[in-house]
Amino acid sequence: MRRNRAVSTTLSYTLSLAIASILVSGLLIAGGNFVENRQEQVIRDELEVIGQQVASDIARVDRLVVAADNDPTVRLNHAFPARVSGSGYRVSIDPAADELTLESTSPEVSVTVSLKTRTDLGDSTAGGGVVTVFYDESNDRLEVQNG
Repeated sequence: MRRNRAVSTTLSYTLSLAIASILVSGLLIAGGNFVENRQEQVIRDELEVIGQQVASDIARVDRLVVAADNDPTVRLNHAFPARVSGSGYRVSIDPAADELTLESTSPEVSVTVSLKTRTDLGDSTAGGGVVTVFYDESNDRLEVQNG
């Protein structure tokens, strides 16, 4: 009978370790998904704020162009964070949809902001950091670029 007791203790210890390992693994996986989902939400929130600010800059430049008599030269530089929650991002104008799109690289999160302008928009893109909104006189449109 003593042999059975030793096996029972060893088996019980091994099963306890296996169950504990499974529980810890489950917690790590669940926690990892929670952190990833939270990071995506933080990136989305930051991109929405930056998008609203760029849209405001575009509207400001548009008002200046409309108010100018002829051949306006307008450039507006605005410094934004180069990265959002550790991820790079791009700001793009889609003239067909009258939208501003902001996309992060890793994880991939996309945010769109509607634009209302009296001046035409140009298909252009800028990375994070200093973003310049300007009036392209030769093509009579508003664009963005890195500053």
